Amino acid sequence: MKEPMSSAFLIVERGHNAGTRIELKEFPASIGRDPTNTVVIRDTESSRHHIRIKRRGRLFILEDLESRNGTYINGDRVINSTLNNGDKILVGSTELTFISPDSSIHIPTDIRQFDMQMDEGLKMPIHLETPHRHHFKRAVRLDPSTLANNMMSNNQSINDIFNYHSNLIVIKDLKETCHTLLKSIGKIVHNASRAAIFIWSNQERQLVPYAAKHFGKETPGFLLSRSAFEDALSRKQGIMLSPEVKATHQGRNRVILPVMHSEDIIALVHIEIDSPKEEFAMHELECAQALLQRASPLIEAMLLRRELDGWLDGVIDTVLSVVEAKDTYTRGHSERVSTYCMAIAEELRLHTDIKRLLMISALCHDIGKIGIPDAILKKASSLSSEEYAEMKLHPTIGANIIHHLPNAKRIVSGVKYHHEKWDGTGYPEGLAGEDIPFFGRIVALADVFDAMVSGRSYSGFMDQTEAVERLQNEAELFDPEILKAFVRAVEKGTLSPKTSTQNNEPEEEVRETDTEITKFK
Repeated sequence: MKEPMSSAFLIVERGHNAGTRIELKEFPASIGRDPTNTVVIRDTESSRHHIRIKRRGRLFILEDLESRNGTYINGDRVINSTLNNGDKILVGSTELTFISPDSSIHIPTDIRQFDMQMDEGLKMPIHLETPHRHHFKRAVRLDPSTLANNMMSNNQSINDIFNYHSNLIVIKDLKETCHTLLKSIGKIVHNASRAAIFIWSNQERQLVPYAAKHFGKETPGFLLSRSAFEDALSRKQGIMLSPEVKATHQGRNRVILPVMHSEDIIALVHIEIDSPKEEFAMHELECAQALLQRASPLIEAMLLRRELDGWLDGVIDTVLSVVEAKDTYTRGHSERVSTYCMAIAEELRLHTDIKRLLMISALCHDIGKIGIPDAILKKASSLSSEEYAEMKLHPTIGANIIHHLPNAKRIVSGVKYHHEKWDGTGYPEGLAGEDIPFFGRIVALADVFDAMVSGRSYSGFMDQTEAVERLQNEAELFDPEILKAFVRAVEKGTLSPKTSTQNNEPEEEVRETDTEITKFK
């Protein structure tokens, strides 16, 4: 069965019934003054049959029907042209914005996805209104630049914005920034009942609820309008919605304010007032928009950092896959070592940022094996002295490989120094004690432990208890504090080592999946 095509829309920007949202369900669709048109516009400057919009698969084509005043798209006169999302069409004196089906936004409405970002125990379900043609009859559009500039004459508001912004500058985490921003919004908009921040991904056309704040004792769910979100995104403006029927439970005043950076929307802030008798004060919205304008570079930088981190994870996974294809032993080994490192880091109470860098360092620790000849890397018998010397080059090779990665200087130590030993008998530089960089000391212990329990070295495969005893008997090789932290993690049961390299392959897959989930949190 063929899946029905989704509708396109026209939004009347200027002319009769400005603000009307017109759905185009059937094609070709004709537009003009004549009542026989698909879309009839009351405009004496337009022709009776002015334009026609045709659809060819996912392509939309506008055709001028020999109109007397011509047709313009984004200021250029056209006779026949394809239409893109957001194009401005001038028909006589009527201006229309074209919204393609591909521009429709996706809003996750699963309560678990939304509650994840909020205070523990706070339940705020989402009610999503269905859009319809005249949804914006009672809406007021707000230009963000005008709003923000209007408060510049108020010295007290300027001081407040400066103070709120100062609180944001010192925060490095996106989630904490969003929660602090919403807290400030609650102080600015004194009668606000609740507010939420939605991060906008233009590439994925997705609006993701990221943080929420409730300012009153009651906790009803958010009332969201898909049409209002689409309107704010397409126009790059704010929008204030007044309730159609004040007597209903949905009789709330709502406003959506955009967070703009370089003329693009990066987020939307949705604010609600439960009482239909209370309205938003314009000077408070001006102050709120000014704060969002000041905060936008901070949010943009954090979003870019998050994107970069995601890209970095992808690069690391790709390179690890290449290494694993070369040496089957390393399949899962790097992930397990990173898991052990995280357990040690938890016992050492390392900061979250340090944990992330340590995780990346641990994942990359054997990346230099890609430069070791297969004849040495896969040799089943003992290595000759010359072959062993070649194998000992892999930490240095790995350090050179990751040299150009972001934060390379902060993660390289776990790669280059994970074979150094506390007593100075390791390689590549024979460092001892605290001369060994911190990440190198942690990865070294985790690497040896996995070698024991996976049967890579020593007298074959050991169980966890035997491996821990062996590490304690060889305590002179490891940082004593890191070894103590490792033992505490074992005693608490936070380590789940692989127990065999020969059996239980499904278990191995599950463990790798669990590690993957942890890595991207």
